[in-house]
Amino acid sequence: MNIEKGNIPVCGSVLTTIWLATILFCGGAGVLLAQEKDSELARYTPAWIEEGFADGGANHEPWIFQVRRNSEFNQWQREYYDYQTSEEYIRKMAEAGVTVYHLYLYKGFGFEAEKEHMEQAARAAAIAHRYGMKVDTYVQWNTMIYETFFSEVPEAKTDLWYQIDATGKPVMITYGFQQSFRYRPCFNHDGYMNYFKEKIIRYAVEEVRTDFLHFDNFDYNEPAEADFNPAAVKAFRQYLLEKYTPEQRIERFGFADMSYMLPPMWNNSNRAGDIVAIKDPVMQEWTDFRCHTLTTRLIECAEFARQLNMEVVIEINCGGIEGGNRAWGYGIDHGDLLQYANVIWAEDLNYANWQDGVAVGKFRNYKLGRATDTYIMSYNRTPYDFAENLALNRTIGSLGWNDLDSVQLHYLQFWHCHKDLYVNKEGAEKVAVLRSYASMAYNTRDTHVSVNMAEQALQQRQIPFALLYDQYLANLGRYSVLVLADQECLSERHVRAIKEFVRSGGGLVVTDNTGRYDDWRRLRKTDLISEMRKEVGATGLSGEAVGFTYSKGRVSYIPELIRPEGEIKLGYRTRWMMPLNSRELAAAVYWVAPERLPLTVTAPEWVGVSHDKGRREEIIHLFNYNHGKKATGVSITVKGEFRNIRAVSPDIDEEIEIKSSYTGGYTEIKVPDFRVYLILILNRK
Repeated sequence: MNIEKGNIPVCGSVLTTIWLATILFCGGAGVLLAQEKDSELARYTPAWIEEGFADGGANHEPWIFQVRRNSEFNQWQREYYDYQTSEEYIRKMAEAGVTVYHLYLYKGFGFEAEKEHMEQAARAAAIAHRYGMKVDTYVQWNTMIYETFFSEVPEAKTDLWYQIDATGKPVMITYGFQQSFRYRPCFNHDGYMNYFKEKIIRYAVEEVRTDFLHFDNFDYNEPAEADFNPAAVKAFRQYLLEKYTPEQRIERFGFADMSYMLPPMWNNSNRAGDIVAIKDPVMQEWTDFRCHTLTTRLIECAEFARQLNMEVVIEINCGGIEGGNRAWGYGIDHGDLLQYANVIWAEDLNYANWQDGVAVGKFRNYKLGRATDTYIMSYNRTPYDFAENLALNRTIGSLGWNDLDSVQLHYLQFWHCHKDLYVNKEGAEKVAVLRSYASMAYNTRDTHVSVNMAEQALQQRQIPFALLYDQYLANLGRYSVLVLADQECLSERHVRAIKEFVRSGGGLVVTDNTGRYDDWRRLRKTDLISEMRKEVGATGLSGEAVGFTYSKGRVSYIPELIRPEGEIKLGYRTRWMMPLNSRELAAAVYWVAPERLPLTVTAPEWVGVSHDKGRREEIIHLFNYNHGKKATGVSITVKGEFRNIRAVSPDIDEEIEIKSSYTGGYTEIKVPDFRVYLILILNRK
């Protein structure tokens, strides 16, 4: 892959009065509205990252932050902290097989306050380069520690380089009640963004000679803490002026004048956290604008870094698919944003496990990475974590910030020994699940529950599937079946693409309220299924389960994915659920498929599967979520005839030759029992 892709400020009535007047008349702080652009430089992927990577090394927090925060590390641990940037430690990492050395660089205190630590980082980076490793530098995207930053940059205080809420108070980081010293910068402020690029990114690339920029905390606070900085408000208004013509603004809002448009505001009677369907067009547009700001600022920073060194990898900690609404909640539109990143961090707690009949894991994150051509970095603790990661992520990713334990060393060695099974492979999935932006951004519960359940059912029924985002609709032809799980908001572009897909022979599975609204969440005259049935004269009562032929393709409609009893929890601590009618969903996928799917698996529900293709072989990864049971009685059927089939596993020392039978264009294989992870390599005839 190459180019594609001092003093605490006064927050009382005087400041608030001045600030509100500034907003109303659009004056005040300097503004740089991040413009939309299709940047080839920002989309670039350095060739070296395509081989995968294993990232490990030093603690990511500079010592000044360890002291200021007063947690985790203590003074008596300083010796080990310094040891992590020593030549002995770095050499040990290299000898173990770590390919990217990770270390701290910048936390938000300001360039001068952190210069000593940054110089130490540069010395450690030079050592890592001598040992043949790339260097990953931690850069805090979302913190301005005002106690030192204001001393270095007084205009950051006077010109409001930080986010403020509707009362004029600083918006702070959300951690642990005891980090009120961390203000959130205003990403729409020209002054702050220029400082960040010229002082921090330039030093990282030119002095540290980093190969890998790690931007941490790449998001916004939740909607109730909207940024009312005058720069952000002015940029929001300009965004609406540029996005819509006067006639379109009248259609969108009822009027064309955006001069007094403000971000949404809340009170005890109208709380942001109580909203399910997001109908207010200004709330919708504010959600879009926050996503737009983060995406365009990432483009800007990626371009800046790559003008200094084309081969710098861009990584952001924006979080992966956590089960809830990341666009509304945090300004993250994965489909758009990840066009301009090579790696993302996902810190959720979904470690591979089997809990109450549900396979809990990070498979959605890894499928997100595959859908957007990015790698995922996440914490891996057990062999089961590493198995799911390798099977779907195709690389080790992160090994943490300490000496490597026996599990990490074992899987690191396995990855190095079998790298050819992971590099230059493409997914062979023939089923796609659409996560349309408007459906997922303008609903905080229902659409997310349905999509989560559909994905869970496909995963546990061993139907390999890919995720599909709006930006990649042109790739729809790669798949045989499209699943629309309560994708309630579809644009005319979506509808045309979906209909053409089915007319051409594709299979469509639709659930719940899919296509009931347009992409502004306005009620359509006819929902998608009723419209398609009418076009072909299909019979049946509206709202009932139905299957029908649509030109060369088939459509199956399931009125509801049925939720199991229990509390709905979405977000960082999502309660993952299997729909009670999961068998009906799986049967619908098989029925609408224009031909037999290329891979079918018979296995316990706690077995996961991934199917890849190489130039001369097919690779099938099987991995276990159940820590208490072996995977037994597994059999698979694969389209095609193969010269030989073999299996490798980190659980066993030797390669296994696999017997098979071929009939009617398909090869049947009985898979040997395995404990954690097994890879089948099928060499084509």
